[in-house]
Amino acid sequence: MPRVSVTDQDKKKSYFKYFMRPMATPPKELLDAISPVPGDPSDALHIQDRNLLFEKGDLSGEFGWWRFEDGTAMIANRTAFPGVTGEMFDWWFAWHPIDRLRYAIWDPDEHFDVNLEDKVRALDMSLSARERHWGSVHRIWEDIGSGIPELLQANFRRPRDLGYDESRIDTDVCSALVCANTLTYGNAHRPDMPVVMTHFLRPVPGGSELRSRFWFGWQIVDGEPVKTLPDGSAVVDEAPVALLRHNVIEFTNLATILPSVYAEEKNNWEKGE
Repeated sequence: MPRVSVTDQDKKKSYFKYFMRPMATPPKELLDAISPVPGDPSDALHIQDRNLLFEKGDLSGEFGWWRFEDGTAMIANRTAFPGVTGEMFDWWFAWHPIDRLRYAIWDPDEHFDVNLEDKVRALDMSLSARERHWGSVHRIWEDIGSGIPELLQANFRRPRDLGYDESRIDTDVCSALVCANTLTYGNAHRPDMPVVMTHFLRPVPGGSELRSRFWFGWQIVDGEPVKTLPDGSAVVDEAPVALLRHNVIEFTNLATILPSVYAEEKNNWEKGE
């Protein structure tokens, strides 16, 4: 059974069946490729070079994790999304945080709760789905690899606000770009961890391919990357290793369910309907 709890009201919702559906099995070769040892940092995409994602073809580091001399780190993951378009991907990020069950069907074992700060904007039908998730703030309880739920905050932003070249979106190299400054709240044993998150969707034959990047120890302020990890500190190895594994699991499942969830629920914007 899933680890996330549900209510009797949740069980009446049209998308509850996706909560009870077995999670999609992540590719074994990807899970096996997650090393406890960081890769060569020369292969990694530095946050200052993030617009290289718009270049045609692959970069040297499309999967794995890396540590840098300044103590920061990053992960990269790539997920096939057959039958998925940029419109569907943007819709998901506007639609799912309205109801915690929608977040839970993404990963019933690890997605415990989500609170959307501004539901009015999310339900403003005069805006596109893309515009509705720009500027949204999600407060999230999820297990990102520690074995217990952790509190995160994701401040989703318009791509240009995080320094991305929006002129390249809706082209043959990029159909959607979802990005945020995020913060994983710490506890008595570890400090808060700022992370810049980017989900870069590009069209491929038969659907799309998602290229995800997470830069640990950074935030983007006024379009420029700012290292917020204190000098002399370093991201512990366990954090990127755990998040990479979690990312493989959750996006494998989302890629599997998104085409049918979108087809069935794309006009269902009221919470609990």
